This record gives sequence, C-alpha cells and structure tokens, in this order.
Amino acid sequence: MASRAGTVVVGGGQAGCEVAFALRSAGYGDPITIVCGEAHLPYERPPLSKGVLGGATDPAKLTLRSERAYEAKSVSVRIGDPVVAIDREGSVVRTAAGEEIAYDALVLATGADAIRPEWAGSSRIHTIRTLDDSLAVAPRRGDRVAVIGGSFLGLEAASSLSGLVSSVTVVESTADVLPGRVSRYTAQRIRKIHEDSGIRFVLGERVTAVTGGRGAVESGGGIEIALRGGRTLDVDWAVLAIGACPRDELAAASGIETARGIVVDECCRTSDPDIYAIGDVAITRTASGVSAGVESVASAMAQARIAAAAIAGTPPPALRPETFWSEQYGTQLRIAGLVGATDSVVDSVEETEDGGFVVRRSCRGALVSVEAFGSPRQFALGLRELATTVKAGESDESDLSLQVG
Repeated sequence: MASRAGTVVVGGGQAGCEVAFALRSAGYGDPITIVCGEAHLPYERPPLSKGVLGGATDPAKLTLRSERAYEAKSVSVRIGDPVVAIDREGSVVRTAAGEEIAYDALVLATGADAIRPEWAGSSRIHTIRTLDDSLAVAPRRGDRVAVIGGSFLGLEAASSLSGLVSSVTVVESTADVLPGRVSRYTAQRIRKIHEDSGIRFVLGERVTAVTGGRGAVESGGGIEIALRGGRTLDVDWAVLAIGACPRDELAAASGIETARGIVVDECCRTSDPDIYAIGDVAITRTASGVSAGVESVASAMAQARIAAAAIAGTPPPALRPETFWSEQYGTQLRIAGLVGATDSVVDSVEETEDGGFVVRRSCRGALVSVEAFGSPRQFALGLRELATTVKAGESDESDLSLQVG
C-alpha cells in the first residue's frame, strides 16, 4: 500500500495549531505538517495588542504548544519558510526556499494582513498583526501617539498604551467607536471608559496624508497626520488599526475561488475538495450568497475542528454561538451571537453591581446577541440561552454577515 502524504497546514496561528491537534484527537494517523512563514512556533495573537504591547506579557509565553508536544503527536512544524505556491495538479506546496511538500489534504490558515493605505508608508506607523509587529513598538513616557481606527484592536492598543506614553489620540472615521461591531450603548460606554482614562477621540474624520512632523526632541522627529476636515495631529508615532485584508493570494493564484477571502462551505472546504481554509482568511458561502467571516479566536478554533472532522471522516462538532472577547483596562468585554446586517434589533440594558453592564439584543422577540462588560454570570446565562436557540435550529444563519470582531 502506498504511503500517504497526509495533511499540510499553511499558517502558524491558533487555527493552524488547533486543526493539527484536532486531527490527532479524531484518530487521524497520517502525517501532519505545519508550515509557518514566521520564525516562531504557532502562538497566540490576542495578547499582541494587550500585554505584549504594554510590556506586561513575556512573548515566550504566547507559544501555543511546546516542541515536545508536537513531537508527542507526530506533528512536524517548519518555521521561517513560507509557502509561496500551490500546485493543485501535483498536490504539492512550494516554499520560498524551494522545498516541495506533498499533501493529500491541504489546510490554508494564512490569516489576514493589516490594511495599509498609501499614506501609511512611514516607519513610524505601526501595525499589530504579528509578534514581530508588536515587539517593534517601543513606547516611551514622553511619546504622543495616534491610534488610527476605533476598532477593537485600536481600542486595545489605546488601553495598553495609555499609562506608558504622554498622550493617546484615537482617530475614527465614523461617528463612534466599534462601528458595526456592538450596540450603540456599548460603543458609548466603552468610549467613556477610555475618555475617563485620558484618551482623546477625533470622530468622523479620515486621515488623508501623513508627513514628517516636528516630533518630540527626545524622539528625533515625528509625523504630522492630516485629516479630511483640515485639522492636523502632530505625534511621535501611530498605530494603524483600520481593518484587515484576508491573505488569500495563494489560493487565488492557484485558481481556488476567492472573494476578499477564500470561499468555503459548511465543512470549511474550498472549491477544491482537497483544500480547506479556516480562520481569518475564510469566508462562508451561505444560502443567500457569500457571507463575511467572523474575525475571532473562537470562530477560528471552531472552523479548525470542523475541518479536522471533515478530513478525518468523523462527525462534525456541535454548533455553538459565535463568541468574542476584548480586554479594556483589565476588564473583559464579552460578546456572544451575531446580529444580521438587515436585522431590526431591540436592545435592553442592565447595569450590574460590579460596575459593568449587559446588553441583550433581540430580533423578532428572540435573543440574537449578548454584550457584557464584566458581569461574567449574566454573560454565561445569555450564552446558555443562545446555545439553546442554536441547537433548536431557530437561528437564521443566512444573514449573519456582520462581523463581531
């Protein structure tokens, strides 16, 4: 009997690591190889904008599994040599170093890159997508910092930097922070928490240009950020957090269907039945068309387990509500469920004794999402209610096109 090539996983994030170990848990006995473009073993991403950026977290602690753990499960990990091409006819991938790795099943877990407009070419404009990105940021007490983008990533960066630099100004192009991500109440409360901690906000303004500015004397120069309304911000450096673009180039170049992400079915299978995509790079085709993916660790892990089950030929895991969390000044904002882009939602707000709050979001009388700042018990109750709805098949997944984070 001919030996099997096994499964090759492209990408060293949490989804890539999870699919390998989920395959072993499912009894899959063929070879598994993870190919990481970065020079690190697969590692956690959420702490990059939190503890790592603020200097409170040792980067070495982000590693998801030790070398010994991979060896124990017979999972081969190759680092520092990214995959640059897929030969679908030959069922091999080629790396930058010229190595060819054969596969029976291929899993693309390539993640997403930060959106970087033409005006963002300065070395003083940082993105936070990788460990090396986060380590390149060196905040100093006298620094004046701009965070461009009021997303979860931008607000986490602002929270982490607030006690380390002289000032932080968040520039957001819409009328409030976290646009399209949370209820209006949650957005306003989170912004107020930041303002109470000294963060300044410039809302409804877009960046049009970035040029060399005066900067602080001790920092040796800075940048000047020009806004559409005519205002300028003179800062020492900036964090760019205006969104991400799925890294679907490998798939597109090999003829796999893409649409600002790799299009997959409910089993995370692409237009090539031997190739799967999971995590931030994957978008799902639903009954109403292509639906955007949900950029969260929980979603990536769930997709990894679904893909592993499909490859191993075992039953898929049970459906669970989408969940997401963000840390703001040491307190977790937890979100469960999704709100459809066309849903008419009614919000009910409860202030809690611990100083937090809970927002229950309902559509046509049914709970569709829960947002909780602090308040873990109330969040758990809402999550349980949502899980019951999912199991009963009452949720309409055809219009869950709004990302939660």
